[in-house]
Amino acid sequence: AMPWSWACGADKPDRLGHPILAIPGVEHVRFVRASALRKLPIPWPRCQDLEAWCCDVPGKNDFVISVSHIWSYAAHPDPLGEKAQLIHELVEQALAHHKPLG
Repeated sequence: AMPWSWACGADKPDRLGHPILAIPGVEHVRFVRASALRKLPIPWPRCQDLEAWCCDVPGKNDFVISVSHIWSYAAHPDPLGEKAQLIHELVEQALAHHKPLG
């Protein structure tokens, strides 16, 4: 697990300011970069198994997307990569539409 001081952006002043960082318990959330989604193997690794380069703390100009879905399998949420492709497409559409500055 990455240390919270890094995860909250304490060492990156330009990354502070996103409203999501004020939510209680957010220190237990890992934010995966949209650019990392394309590079992850299928099936996607569990969040706790992601390498540090995949994650970052959202800055005030970043667009944060939350995904919630059922696990059809007990051992992995998407072992065949079916949801990964759909999530990737939806993230790309959202980024193209909203054009975030971050």
